[in-house]
Amino acid sequence: MFYKFSNISGRIGAASQQAAFRPEGILPLTQTEAPPLIFGSPVKSAGEEAAAPRGKPTIVRNKVPEMQQIMQRPGNMLYVKRGGLDAMLYRGTMGLTVLGVLYACFGLFQAMMPKKSQD
Repeated sequence: MFYKFSNISGRIGAASQQAAFRPEGILPLTQTEAPPLIFGSPVKSAGEEAAAPRGKPTIVRNKVPEMQQIMQRPGNMLYVKRGGLDAMLYRGTMGLTVLGVLYACFGLFQAMMPKKSQD
């Protein structure tokens, strides 16, 4: 036996197998021809799409090999390999981290030592 929820009465009632498995009354698809392929058209790169409105081709230089050479160079630590700006950002981040830890410890110390009442 098959059951289906009735929207009219708000109860579950007996139903046929067809109605139980298709409660909205949706019929199976009868489409016989295949839909058009979504990826059937040639793919354009991002540079071609951006250049289409202006009509000028955009050439983007591949920086990956250069960055690989920089990162594989022996010497400095990885986070300061690109020079002064990286070193400044690293030191600033570490400084803010230390200040945050000190501020958190100060807050914990204040919470440990309650103020004496003036009564």
